[in-house]
Amino acid sequence: MIRGEKITLRALEERDVERLRGWRNHPELFGYHFSSLPVSELAQKRWYEARGADPHNVIFIIDNEEGVPVGYTILKDIDHKNRNAEIGLHLDPSFQGKGYGKDAFKTLIRFCFHELNLHRVFLQVFAFNERAFTMYQHLGFTVEGRLREAFFTQNRYHDVIVMSLLENEFSASMPE
Repeated sequence: MIRGEKITLRALEERDVERLRGWRNHPELFGYHFSSLPVSELAQKRWYEARGADPHNVIFIIDNEEGVPVGYTILKDIDHKNRNAEIGLHLDPSFQGKGYGKDAFKTLIRFCFHELNLHRVFLQVFAFNERAFTMYQHLGFTVEGRLREAFFTQNRYHDVIVMSLLENEFSASMPE
């Protein structure tokens, strides 16, 4: 378990598989995934079984102060040689706006830099997701580039913004 101020990140367990599928298929979150296909119960179980054996991709469930799961973080394509990884975050819409996302990301980033000894983390954010983009900027992320019209949802194309944060930038901007 990795503790933040308001949240705890914990390993994804089999008991979380159906909840994760619910978040993946949630109507308010559906437009924030690269895949446009609903996830079946069988596909989610198979994904969980395959994902558990992959040390380069990790999902953490975000529990709030009461131990209620409020979302999940992704640590993807961990590259120990070059010391970088892609990170992501998804919150249940009913728990957004309470500071859980920012605390979960700060906690995940601290873990990446201080425990995994990574040098760089990066993410992709859809240009229409201004709330997330602003949060990432407040956490110190820098825009590296824009993938023009790389994401299709709701009958139109959207840009994807690539942002990164280096270890020394995080250390300089965040108190221990």
